[in-house]
Amino acid sequence: MYEKAWKSILEARYIVIASHMYPDGDTLGSSFALYYTLKKMGKKVKLYNATCNDLPKEFSFLKDFSKINSKLPLEFDLLITCDSSSLNKIGLQKGNFQILNIDHHKSNNGFGDINVIEEDFSSTGLVVYQLLEKNGVTITKDCAIALYSSIADDTGFFRYGNIDKNCFDVAGKLVNYGVNPKEVSNAINSQVSLAKIRLRAYMLNNFILHNDAQIASIVITKEVLKATGAKRSDTKNIISELRDLATVKVAIMLLEQDDFIKVSLRSDGEIDVSLIAMDFNGGGHKSAAGFDVTNVKATELLQELINRLEGR
Repeated sequence: MYEKAWKSILEARYIVIASHMYPDGDTLGSSFALYYTLKKMGKKVKLYNATCNDLPKEFSFLKDFSKINSKLPLEFDLLITCDSSSLNKIGLQKGNFQILNIDHHKSNNGFGDINVIEEDFSSTGLVVYQLLEKNGVTITKDCAIALYSSIADDTGFFRYGNIDKNCFDVAGKLVNYGVNPKEVSNAINSQVSLAKIRLRAYMLNNFILHNDAQIASIVITKEVLKATGAKRSDTKNIISELRDLATVKVAIMLLEQDDFIKVSLRSDGEIDVSLIAMDFNGGGHKSAAGFDVTNVKATELLQELINRLEGR
């Protein structure tokens, strides 16, 4: 599948690389790694994100970050999707172009004409690395930084249960290509906005413990976002602070949007939260998953989730 994927890239005249809506480090890092590589090869390529008005600023250190665009070219012949389990996550529909789907989510529905999916990999960045390595591509420093950012962000900087020897081996090789781990960590973790600090303060003052403190939950309403000045991107990873509580096995965050509720689930690994997410047409991994839901009150949805968890 790697050979076929690379062949589609070589044959394409105009390539669009798409990250999923409200992106994280994995989708951005893997997209940029491909972008740098293909640009160096002389390919005509564009970066696309449907929600580029709310990109996580902590990844703005990546070269050409400002070139992410929410407008598609009128004509292109290859769409490469990175770290998205469905086209809906990107905000696109199938068109008159080939789709190369690169991912590591087990919930991926294989929507591409060519699918490169490695469910056992801890990040899509690792899949992109393997794609480049298997095809003899020289990895530049910029590409290495993007890949390292992808891997580090999706593994919680090598803290989560999805890491393995391959993850560390590749990270080590990327350091040899010029990555400074401390600089990447500082860029991603030490650029927190005041709005996010206010949002974290709200969460820590208002979260609720359930089931003998084994479940923690927080509901963030539109009013809270407005009061703190936070955007959806500012909610990234704050739920992990609730999961870090010693007694907590699962943390739940409900984020109210205009016409739906975004649900984020985090687990200590004992409970597979991706199974719950898939019941709501979402997805993710054993320790981190999520889904969107409409036409339900936050209080009712939260109670349903707690009931499901208590029944496991």
